[in-house]
Amino acid sequence: MKRIVGILIIISLALIFLQLDYSKVEGGSYEYYISHWQDVNIPNLVTAILADWRAYDSLGEATLLFTAVTGFYLLLGGKKK
Repeated sequence: MKRIVGILIIISLALIFLQLDYSKVEGGSYEYYISHWQDVNIPNLVTAILADWRAYDSLGEATLLFTAVTGFYLLLGGKKK
């Protein structure tokens, strides 16, 4: 059962990654930050990036890491008795 759950998690992540748009955006993130940093109502550009955009990025990375570790743990059979 644990292996099935692990395999389902890995397949789900693979499907999510295959559906992402990896095309290059014209102008890149620098121009986006410069033109939209007032949207977060923080007077400093660096603080706006760290408080808003990087927070979402870090949350996504932590979620991905937790899911990957849990999936491999279940796939490998968990604790041996």
